[in-house]
Amino acid sequence: MKHPATSKTRGNSNSNVDVDIISYKYSTNAEDDLRQIRNLFVDGMEINNSPAEYIRKSLQADLKHADSMNATYFSGRGEFLMLSEEEEEEVEEEEENNNSAILSSPPSNNNGCNNGDQGDSSAKRRRIRSVKGIVGLQDISTTTGTNKHKSKDWETSEHPNLCELRRMSIHSSCRRLGYGAKLVRECISHAKGSKFDGIKVFTGAWMEAAIGFYTKMGFEDKGRLEYANGDGSSVTLAHLELIF
Repeated sequence: MKHPATSKTRGNSNSNVDVDIISYKYSTNAEDDLRQIRNLFVDGMEINNSPAEYIRKSLQADLKHADSMNATYFSGRGEFLMLSEEEEEEVEEEEENNNSAILSSPPSNNNGCNNGDQGDSSAKRRRIRSVKGIVGLQDISTTTGTNKHKSKDWETSEHPNLCELRRMSIHSSCRRLGYGAKLVRECISHAKGSKFDGIKVFTGAWMEAAIGFYTKMGFEDKGRLEYANGDGSSVTLAHLELIF
């Protein structure tokens, strides 16, 4: 995997923005990136009507702080990827005199993804990086895995050398641009390069679009299971696997 960006491509067909897929491991601003990761996760879960208790527990687990991210995704052979766009924002005249990073360039639409809108070419602008997609790969293998705390009831696969795809989310303003497919392809490439036998994923059984997306990416639907929330309730999850 390249350091720090795993790939670079263009944005949507109407955009000239570069899109990077970057490992959180090589983040130069881990605190701000984690803030964006947490906000993006909540955005994706709320749009898909995920239980509030599940969201709360997730924010207090692997997404709690940099140490929990590193322990979950980088102690073994895992990974956590951020798909980001470079966006521009207008700078006040006062600030311009003190900021050498400001660019003189056409403005872009800052409401979500860059749509390549043209405006006053003389406007002073600076570039900011915005996380638009996230996905984690947790090493759950029986040898180097980081999920030793999970019960045997949760081990639904006959394959002992898998990683689990987790926290997949694309910003609501950037759906249907192929960003999800880009992230999953990077995950597949990382998993193969790290000598895993495959990837498994759990997603809400009610998320038909997500299940359809994973099956189109080559995952096999393995059925449904119940996941208990901390408040006494439970949700039904779809279990999918991609074996290489």
